[in-house]
Amino acid sequence: MLHYDVVVIGSGPAGEHGAVQAASYGKKVALIEKEAVPGGASANTGTIPSKALRETALAIQQARSRDAHGIEFSVSETVTIPELMGRRGLVTAREHSRIRNRLNAAGVEQFRGVASFADAHTVRITLADGSFQDIQAEVVLLATGTRPSHPPQYTFDHQHVYDSDSILMLDTVPRSLAILGGGVAGCEYASMFAALGVHVSIIDSKPRLLPWLDAELSIAMQDLFALAGIDMHQERRAQRLEVGDRDVLVTLSDGSRLVAEKVLVAAGRQGNVESLDLAAAGLSATDKGYLEVDEHYRTKVPHIYAAGDLIGFPGLASTSMEQGRVAMTHALGKKYQQKVAELLPVGIYTIPEVSSVGATEEALKQKGIPYVVGKTPLTENARANLIGEAVGFLKLVASPQDGELLGVHCIGPHASELVHLGSAVMALGGTIHYFTQAVFNYPTLGEAYKYAAYDARAEMKRLGLPGAQLQPPAVSAVPKTA
Repeated sequence: MLHYDVVVIGSGPAGEHGAVQAASYGKKVALIEKEAVPGGASANTGTIPSKALRETALAIQQARSRDAHGIEFSVSETVTIPELMGRRGLVTAREHSRIRNRLNAAGVEQFRGVASFADAHTVRITLADGSFQDIQAEVVLLATGTRPSHPPQYTFDHQHVYDSDSILMLDTVPRSLAILGGGVAGCEYASMFAALGVHVSIIDSKPRLLPWLDAELSIAMQDLFALAGIDMHQERRAQRLEVGDRDVLVTLSDGSRLVAEKVLVAAGRQGNVESLDLAAAGLSATDKGYLEVDEHYRTKVPHIYAAGDLIGFPGLASTSMEQGRVAMTHALGKKYQQKVAELLPVGIYTIPEVSSVGATEEALKQKGIPYVVGKTPLTENARANLIGEAVGFLKLVASPQDGELLGVHCIGPHASELVHLGSAVMALGGTIHYFTQAVFNYPTLGEAYKYAAYDARAEMKRLGLPGAQLQPPAVSAVPKTA
């Protein structure tokens, strides 16, 4: 039997970063991955592959919209999804290499096989040849991730009815696509396929797509979806799917029907716990296969931790990385990183992108916290116009007393990048006055912050609020010298 300080199960974002963090403390670490390649769903079936398709769809949409440049552009009617995802292979190969190199450099020993608990401190690996290897560890980190949920009322044949993984295995671009579920994955795929010229329908049980977003942001996304030709059937569910030779008949909960060549069921995710034999370690999962943890990502068995998608919300690669690090820092009694940052930026890779960090108007209203809003349309941003993506807006939410930045909400080109400037200012306790005094390169998308801040300040002045008059402390732009 082999002995390690830490055993990590799963090599996705949480597993990779947790293993490297533990190894950085001088611990003997083993990582177990059942697949032939590392990276989990993020690198192999979800984040990277879907974004490869998105970037191609975005490029096609941009080219079609740039007739002002005098460029003619056309897409072959026989183009295949693999052809449209040409960069997927290159990017995933580089991710696999990066992860392996990082684990090797950290001294993490890697095993390929299926892991299960023999007892709370012993993990049994079923290797590819059917043999077993038992490993004992002082600490275990579970990072096995999730897979698409398959509601029992739908039959997934992956020829007519797909989940969010198998949809990327389509041979050709369909004429029409019905998407069941208006969550993040459903919205992202809706915008991608619409950009490829597919007639897309979204069926969602909620009155508004992504209702946890700032309402103005969510409504703007719906409006842009409508302009893209996406049909939205809201406050309805798909009751029945009838698969024919060429199409699928979808019957909705209100009795209406629609026909689509393909159907994507985007009904959430399910934890990958079946092979773990959790009971042998004294653990159990929720009905969705998630593990419950405390603020340190510790399960009810004190030396067993869980991180990443396996613990549920928010289920983002970015937060999973930090959860893995924080879990191992706590498990090994270190003080380097005690918790995940409270400000969690959300990036939704629709076309255009949607991103948000901090408080929404709705949340502040519910708490009775006063605020002001500053907003600028990206149609007035020179860089957005130059790149042919002048849609959306940047919105700032600030305190009326001193201008402290409370929230940033953006829909438009590169929103997931834009949001980070606001997130940094918020983390440092900054105000909107930073943006009004800062010098931005021109033309850039970032200068939208200045005009949104001007708008918020003008609102403060109009209402006679004190925040309009306050200025940030002067900061010298000249580096200090010895």
